[in-house]
Amino acid sequence: MLEKREGAEILDSELEEIEEEDDEMLGTIEVSFDIRQESQVGRVAVLLAATTSKTKKLRWRAVATEVGGLAGNISGKLTRALVGAALNGNVIKKTGAEMHALMHASMEAINSFLPLCLLEASVGAKLAIVRSKRWIGVAIIGDSAYHAAAHHDRCGLGVMHI
Repeated sequence: MLEKREGAEILDSELEEIEEEDDEMLGTIEVSFDIRQESQVGRVAVLLAATTSKTKKLRWRAVATEVGGLAGNISGKLTRALVGAALNGNVIKKTGAEMHALMHASMEAINSFLPLCLLEASVGAKLAIVRSKRWIGVAIIGDSAYHAAAHHDRCGLGVMHI
């Protein structure tokens, strides 16, 4: 059975007062994340991709960018955006080992973000690439919809040893 954590309780009366409007700020979440192992680049990439601001404070090399389009064409756009952002942001160098690691991590993230059934859905995504000395993580977070009223969130992650 799940236990309620201290500080995580919201009263039912407070929930009823929340009205969902697209323009209204519903709240903010500040996350503190202790990075203990170099292999945690995937977790950091997911957090960076999930941000809505442009600021980042990381000791590792990292970059984020955005892509949008139809699902049938988005795979190529995602690949070009990831490679371009990684090279232009100096996250990786144009060496065989680093490009290979980026492409494998990207392929994992893209395949888990985009199922094959999304042929003509509209897709918008934020991409994040985080690199430690020996690992690279690629995260893709966004939404997809056949119609604007039916959009929902998606997430994909890929991690590869350099």
